[in-house]
Amino acid sequence: MAAYVIFNYLQVYDEEKMLEYRKHAHPTVATYGGTVKVRPGELHMLEGPASQYMIITEFQDVTTARAWYDSPEYQIARRIREPAADVQVMIVPGV
Repeated sequence: MAAYVIFNYLQVYDEEKMLEYRKHAHPTVATYGGTVKVRPGELHMLEGPASQYMIITEFQDVTTARAWYDSPEYQIARRIREPAADVQVMIVPGV
């Protein structure tokens, strides 16, 4: 069953670092067979506090999504992102 990694960006502090993060993170998604389903764009918030943007990535299953997140390749990108933004990251199984 497919699984989705959801990045909910609450606040971005450093856009340059985020560009660097994307350059490192994007290739790692493909390495693990993932595809980006939702990219940053205009959000239409209906309820709750607004996020700056959201990214949703699909993987084959929860195990693969977690393997990607924990991978040494992605951890390099993560270290770039962490001081640049407040973000919630979650893995949810598809239906």
